[in-house]
Amino acid sequence: MASGLTMRGDNKGLTVRINLWALEKYREDFNPKMARVWIRGQATNAETKERKIFNDAGELLSILGKWNAAKFKQIRSATR
Repeated sequence: MASGLTMRGDNKGLTVRINLWALEKYREDFNPKMARVWIRGQATNAETKERKIFNDAGELLSILGKWNAAKFKQIRSATR
């Protein structure tokens, strides 16, 4: 595992590390579609080092959307 998150100098976008947690096999008919629905883990923003835990794909998208909007505002204010 890498020791830290790095961003290229020319990267102006959002850089995030996502750690997915293993799912327990609850049922005999466990399949990839269930794993997609039951996604859980932790997201870490490379710039602010803020960590958020998510329990489904919707939460992950909300976290990434908020971080991306904040990054966009930062870039926009820097170019003005």
